[in-house]
Amino acid sequence: MAILNITNFDDHPEDPNWIVFRFASAALAKEFAAELEKGGIACEQAESTEPPHLVGVKQRHRELAVRANYLVLGRHRSPFIADGLFRWTVLIIVGLLVALALIGRMVAG
Repeated sequence: MAILNITNFDDHPEDPNWIVFRFASAALAKEFAAELEKGGIACEQAESTEPPHLVGVKQRHRELAVRANYLVLGRHRSPFIADGLFRWTVLIIVGLLVALALIGRMVAG
């Protein structure tokens, strides 16, 4: 187990043939299991009423399972900069700075 694990999955602590995915809500775990099923990947889901809700997937499906995991989590995350006006302001300022840098490079150069 890693010291700093910022993902919601890790190798099974006892069986290296499995990956365990942890979810804060049962709805997310069920949506992940449904996404796996769409991809033809079998999984085992722990029947618990309290978090973390665990879903196990065989190691041989690691790449597809991680992709499905990120798809499910991505559907439910908030944008990095939630306020649209602030987001566009930041993008315009960065664009202007890049344009000024390019103009400065052409003039100096």
